[in-house]
Amino acid sequence: MSDENRFTRLRAAVRNAVVWGIGWGAIGSAVATTIRLVDKIPFGQALLDGIGMGIRIGFIGAIAGTAFFAFIGLAYRGKRLRDISWVRFGVGGAVLAGLFVPAFLQTMNLITGGALVPWNLVFDDLVLSAAFGGITAAGTMFLAQRYEAKHPVTVQELLERMEQQTLATGEAVKFGKPERSRSVEPR
Repeated sequence: MSDENRFTRLRAAVRNAVVWGIGWGAIGSAVATTIRLVDKIPFGQALLDGIGMGIRIGFIGAIAGTAFFAFIGLAYRGKRLRDISWVRFGVGGAVLAGLFVPAFLQTMNLITGGALVPWNLVFDDLVLSAAFGGITAAGTMFLAQRYEAKHPVTVQELLERMEQQTLATGEAVKFGKPERSRSVEPR
């Protein structure tokens, strides 16, 4: 793998982690605030508690998003956005997050010198992380597919963009056989 490809994948992983962290943080803040309000906590205190929980949940969401990015990099390599079902993608996100987050939390507890937490106490983490993971994965895929449908790019447009960028920098266009053959694959 070339250095440029590694950097591109690393940048994509960081962006995915940020999206998942923000998504989980927002959903987590709303859920935690609602729970605190149901417990008859005053609104101001409930909101502060919700925001605090949202930050913690967002951090775990970023870690889960990184794990999900690694999974989709293997499972969906070479597939086009329009060929991927956003519902199946969401189910995959739910399953992966539902299994990953409790296992991650248990592992971190053991590494820091704690004992294994009873699984009945971890079950709510499984349910909530599966829900958050499914919503985030399905939502991001749905939005990406909508964007692609509204802004289709043909191979010819991509080649013209590359040519314009090259003319602006004064460098020659370098096409290797793999890049050229991939760009003319039928859709």
